Amino acid sequence: MGKTDTNIIEELTSLAERLPEEKERQLLSLIASWREDVRRSPRESYNELLHFSSSKGAHYGHARDISGTGVFVETLADFELGEQVSLELTFISAPNPVRLTGEVVRKEEDGVGLRFDQQSQDQVAKLDDIISQHALIMHPPGR
Repeated sequence: MGKTDTNIIEELTSLAERLPEEKERQLLSLIASWREDVRRSPRESYNELLHFSSSKGAHYGHARDISGTGVFVETLADFELGEQVSLELTFISAPNPVRLTGEVVRKEEDGVGLRFDQQSQDQVAKLDDIISQHALIMHPPGR
């Protein structure tokens, strides 16, 4: 990041720190939506029921739109941005479930966006391959 980029980030941070909490959440959601165009990992359709947990207990949801960096979970449970979660993902293309931890980085009316954390990096490294294989099984070329 260049000097100009650092100045922009500092100015954005300064502006964001003065916003009311609800506006901060809206800003985060807006920036996250812009980021979709520059994802580090491609997003794939993923349609599975999901059991996951947080400090508030056990939760259930419906996972969709997975990538090597995160997943969106449709759920009625209420979460705070930054809240930590543990989850287990299953794939038709993998013999064993993938256990990950992450944090809530986006809140929508129908669920939450989770970003896998650094502690899960060994599993995340395998996840890109598993997702690619899963996508091929679920959507074979030429169909």
